[in-house]
Amino acid sequence: MGELMPIVDRLKDWNASIILIASVIILVLYVGVQLKYPGFYRSVIYRMFVENFSGRPITRNIEVASVEGVSVIISLLSISTMIFAVICYSDMTKFELEYGGEWKVMLIVLLVFSFYNQLKGLLTLFFGKLFRLQVYAVRYNTLILDTERFLGLIFVPLFAFCPFVPDSAAIYLIWTAAVATLILVGFQFVTFFFHLLKNNFLNHYSILYFCALEVLPILIFVKLVF
Repeated sequence: MGELMPIVDRLKDWNASIILIASVIILVLYVGVQLKYPGFYRSVIYRMFVENFSGRPITRNIEVASVEGVSVIISLLSISTMIFAVICYSDMTKFELEYGGEWKVMLIVLLVFSFYNQLKGLLTLFFGKLFRLQVYAVRYNTLILDTERFLGLIFVPLFAFCPFVPDSAAIYLIWTAAVATLILVGFQFVTFFFHLLKNNFLNHYSILYFCALEVLPILIFVKLVF
């Protein structure tokens, strides 16, 4: 009987499973944020594109502190999943995923990106205190988090569709994510220099800080991945 009907092991698409699980978690957390504070992401966009150039202090309500924490988790998971989708569904990287090791890759990406975010935030606060620009350092950290929150929302439909569309369409989704990242990170850098000029602090120290904490990590990541 075994010779007539050979047993065929069905290979599971772990990439799709990981992305699907991450998408469900993000959706559940997002719904929770919206139920707790419906205008939260609207206030994020307002902080990014209005308050940062209006000269008004960034208002942060104490009652949404827990919501902000959840939104950070959403952005970390969303951006990490987008990076994972780039590794899985494009030839833009040198990574070759070993079957069964996809979960490990996703976990490594999430941990590395989370560690980098935490380290950059702490260094920003340190240099802000060192140069007596604590208020500016807090605002810049807020801008970074808001940029990641916005990117996290943009990325969800992009990586969620990658496992279910043809390879050519997945490439377009990935390039859309790359363009959105360049635009928003570019806006973040413009805001950075705007505040330096506003505070009369545009000098070789600030340029060195910018290169060390903003440009150098990106170049290292590109070198490791591509």
